Amino acid sequence: MKTKYEDSIFYQINSCARYFHVVFEQFFKELNVGINAMEHLALAVIIETKNCCQRDLARIILKDRAGTGKLVAILENKGLIEIKLTTKNNRPAKILTPTKKGIELNETIRTIILPLLSEIRKELDEKTLERTSKILKQLKNIIEKIMKKNI
Repeated sequence: MKTKYEDSIFYQINSCARYFHVVFEQFFKELNVGINAMEHLALAVIIETKNCCQRDLARIILKDRAGTGKLVAILENKGLIEIKLTTKNNRPAKILTPTKKGIELNETIRTIILPLLSEIRKELDEKTLERTSKILKQLKNIIEKIMKKNI
């Protein structure tokens, strides 16, 4: 029996997010490239975000400080990033910089993922994807405004 909650937008968003997480973790396990999906996400964000510090990374990937710290340590131990201590906005900061090995691994993974994204785009046109993204951002902003919470 289906509940009312299962018909709600909140359930659909949560269900979709969890599904993506599980599928991509399994996908990366099968790829056997030495990192998992969350590590790849963090690495990709570090590569595309110039002067990325650990706080920026935590905000973008929606992880708490401790979880982000562990993730950064894993990437550093695997030789995919370097950490430079500095100050940013008058606060101590760990600037995360990709290594050559990290950039090469990210590019290898991108070449594997791009055909999959093309398959998705065959099913959903660009306008639909853009409209969906816009609607989800609006929903987030509305909830943020109503709940007076900003994470």
